[in-house]
Amino acid sequence: MTQPETAEPLLPPPPHEAMIERMLEHAHAIEAAGKPEHAAALRSSLEGWRRAQQDWIERLARALAVHHEINNALVGVRGNAQLLLMGPAGKQPGVRERLEVVIRESKRIQEAAGRIREIKAAIGGADPASRAA
Repeated sequence: MTQPETAEPLLPPPPHEAMIERMLEHAHAIEAAGKPEHAAALRSSLEGWRRAQQDWIERLARALAVHHEINNALVGVRGNAQLLLMGPAGKQPGVRERLEVVIRESKRIQEAAGRIREIKAAIGGADPASRAA
């Protein structure tokens, strides 16, 4: 079995952690300059911001779980279209082509839902390789 190609990430890592680290370095320099109360205030502000940012990311990840609902609905749509294709309706002129369009377009929707899953993973949600929400 061959390994799937590793796709380029949809989003780069969030820049806020690097910014926080730089600000903590500044806090250390402020403290070294003899202003520990200013350094403590900066550290406290950064920690509050970090917590608020993490809470926001967690809420966004929950909102992006919509990809799972989309995929669940597509199972029913695609499955029923495939069943109709196999029956007498699939042999009627024009019906087969329309059912094939339904199946093809459901694949496009599934791929879009996969990109939502990748965004969720990029912000710290589920593993992009996971099929689960």
